[in-house]
Parts: sequence; structure tokens; C-alpha cells
Amino acid sequence: MKKNKDQNSELIERIINIISLEKGLSKNTKSAYKSDIGLIFNSFNDNNINALEAQEYDFIELFSFLRSKNFKSSSLNRKLSSLKQFYQILKEEGYIKINPLGNLESFKKHIKLPKSLSENVITSLLEKAKYDYEKSQDLSSQKTKCLRTLTILEILYSTGMRITELLELPSSDFINVGEKLQIKGKGDVYRLVAFNKEAKNVIDIWLKHRFTLKGTINNKYMFPDRNGSGHISRQIIYKDLSCLSKSIGIDQKEISPHNIRHSFATHMLNRGADLRSLQKLLGHADISTTEIYTHVKSDRLAGLVKDTHPLNKMHFKNKEGFKYD
Repeated sequence: MKKNKDQNSELIERIINIISLEKGLSKNTKSAYKSDIGLIFNSFNDNNINALEAQEYDFIELFSFLRSKNFKSSSLNRKLSSLKQFYQILKEEGYIKINPLGNLESFKKHIKLPKSLSENVITSLLEKAKYDYEKSQDLSSQKTKCLRTLTILEILYSTGMRITELLELPSSDFINVGEKLQIKGKGDVYRLVAFNKEAKNVIDIWLKHRFTLKGTINNKYMFPDRNGSGHISRQIIYKDLSCLSKSIGIDQKEISPHNIRHSFATHMLNRGADLRSLQKLLGHADISTTEIYTHVKSDRLAGLVKDTHPLNKMHFKNKEGFKYD
């Protein structure tokens, strides 16, 4: 039994390494793959089923069992997707002749719509952050905090980048930054993000202020921590944004770097951005991930038809006919 598990572990490691090379998986995604595949292989092993000989009905029974254990549809779909890719590589590498999961469909799941803030709320946050910075005392820790919050807010809303992507960027990338910047996202995939004029102005102000801070000479990060060796934590950003939202009477639970990213995407789409361009800006590997934003404002679709459909430019003049507006 132990020998089989050891052999399975070696096979899983070998195949996932191939998938990782082909798809550029991040460390966390690769770990999730191992966990999902390992769970399935161990389950088969416990039931005396050879994972390389498993048939479609074996997987159907297994997923039925997992569903009975209250696994969420999103979790089941992730496992199914991992398995499909894993067994496809097994087939291509000659371990099996047929992918037994080829006909299995994804589990229906409730679409969890992203929470986004209105344009008015984002504007209020930016105005309050700018006001707090301008009213803070020079060379005070409060001034640093206020300017840092304003800068991060401007960058997140201008680019739609993830907070982890921003915090890991070096300050050298922002010196003389133009309209675009290349960043490294999930799976070590590089993409371009764009800055608006206001974001660039605030970035310049922050850089000048940053170099007045103690312990930042040898720190490469745009937003250094107090120790001067790393970058500030996401928890600090969440706390700062929470305090900012509270000061203008907005529910603190509604404000987060992730919500600002969603707001960027929603507002861009509402103002006419196409999905493919938005997909590139957000760094989504699959267009289906970006498509979820089309559900956020269902009335936008109705408005689009109302404003652009040719028949809406007609109205009946009388019983005999009609005229164009």
C-alpha cells in the first residue's frame, strides 16, 4: 500500500511539473493541484482502484461522494478541472490511452458577483484621502500614512492591479514612470497596466517623500515597512482603507483593495471597455473570469440596447406609418 502511494506521489509530481511548465503555474496554484490530485489518488487507492485504470463511472461515483460531504461547487469544479488537465497530460505522455474525464461536465454553481463601489464612492474616498494628506503635518508619521494611502488608492483604481502585485513592486519601476508599466502577476506572467494623470502626479509626490524616510536607502520596495527590509503588509493597507472609509461614513466592510480592483473593472466596462482589453489589464488567464463583470450591472445591457439599437430611433407617426427621429 505504501509502495503504491509513493509511486503515486512520484507520478503526481512529474505530471504537475509538466503542467506547471506549460501553464506557468504559481506556487500556490501548483500546491492546490497537488492537493486535489493527491486527494483523488488516495481515495482511489483506499478503494483498491488503480488511478491509471479508473473509468468515467469511478470519477462520477467519487464526485457524488464528495458532493454528499458538502463540498462546494466551486471546490468540485476546481478539482474536476485539475483532474481533466492531469489526465490529459497522462494521455499525452503515454500513461493512458483515453482521458476518462473528457465527458464530465462542470458542476453548476451560484455566480458570486464581485462587490464594487460606485464611482461617487471612489471619488469621495480619493478626495478625502487627498484632504487628509494636505492637512497633515510635514515630516510626521501621519503625513506618511495619509500620502501612502492616497498613493495606493490612486494606483489601485487607475490600474486595477492586485494589492500583492503592487506591494511587491520596487520603487525603481516608478521612477519616471510613463503611461504604462509592466508588472509580474499570477503565475509569473507579465502584463502592462496603465496610469492616469492624477495617479502619476501622486506617485511623483510619494517618491520624493519616500526618500526622506529613515531606513529606506537599501529598501527596494515602493512601500517599505518600518524595519526597512521588506514591504508593508496587506493588513496595514486594509486598516488604512477601513479608517478612511469610516471617516466619510461608508461601511468599512465594503472597502478593500480587492473591491477597488472590482470597481476599476466594473467602471471600465460600464464606460465602454471591451472584455478582451479588460482581461489583459486585469491579468486574467481566462476570459470567463472577466465575463463575470457583465453580470454586475444587468441594466447596462438593457441601456446598451436602448441607446444603440436602430429600431429605437423609430417611432410611430400614425396608423399608416412611422418616421425616424
